[in-house]
Amino acid sequence: MNMEHHDEPGQLLPLEGVHNLRDLGGYPTREGRQLRWGQLYRAGDLHDLSSRDKAVLEKRNIKTIVDFRGAQEKKRAPDGTLATLVQTFELPIEAGSIMDLCATEIKVSGAALMQELYGRLVEIARPQYRKFFSILSDPAHTPLLFHCSAGKDRTGLAAAFILSALEVDRERIYYDYLLSAEYLKEMIRQWLAAEPHLEAVLSVRRGYLEAAFAKIDAAFGGIHRYIQEELGADVAGMLEWYTEASP
Repeated sequence: MNMEHHDEPGQLLPLEGVHNLRDLGGYPTREGRQLRWGQLYRAGDLHDLSSRDKAVLEKRNIKTIVDFRGAQEKKRAPDGTLATLVQTFELPIEAGSIMDLCATEIKVSGAALMQELYGRLVEIARPQYRKFFSILSDPAHTPLLFHCSAGKDRTGLAAAFILSALEVDRERIYYDYLLSAEYLKEMIRQWLAAEPHLEAVLSVRRGYLEAAFAKIDAAFGGIHRYIQEELGADVAGMLEWYTEASP
């Protein structure tokens, strides 16, 4: 893989055992800048790292991993190791218990359940996302890779918050989020063959992220107030560290 050449923002890094891995670099900001390449990566879990995968990630000098998975997820599929790794932060957002909460407290299903789940996540996962932004406030942690199991929901929200903090246009944030539907297409097909009743849960839909933003607007006064006041983001520092002049 040629690291000196960057293609379109959001392009998949095709590894053998890691799904949905991409560099957040290249997205333009509203101030005419762009996100730096090679600093922040989003992905699914790193359980099936091949030797080639390890070499690719080590060449990218991944120093820090942030893992949003719960205890049982990590027990079933522990991450592989990297020679360049300095520290792993475990910020568990227990997806299973959140799903149980939604299912018992409100009687909805399908897409409505997932919209409710995303609305709950922006509330109950604030401690984990706040810690995540404190990690991002120290550029010594980069290059940094953050992930959950598939890299679509908890990781998708984390990426949306980062891109919002860095003044990326909302439509591009939806674009980045929806790329998971394309990059996980084969995995989702296999999952649905085994559990077709989970179609809405396993899908990636714009309405899910829209529900999160709507909850943030209603409960927290908008995304920028949420990021700064609820998540404690150092937005000025992040703009300095994670963006650069467009070429």
